[in-house]
Amino acid sequence: VTGSSDQQALDFAVAASALKHTIPGDFNLVTLEEVQRLTAGGVGGRIQR
Repeated sequence: VTGSSDQQALDFAVAASALKHTIPGDFNLVTLEEVQRLTAGGVGGRIQR
């Protein structure tokens, strides 16, 4: 997220939060690639795990 615009940082945070809701427990165990795939769009609003 370093060097990103405010909008890019917000998009990353929202995507990471959405992915976290698919994982039980207290830790966000997603990869950077998963978050980037979601922020890039083209997933039709579906999270693939």
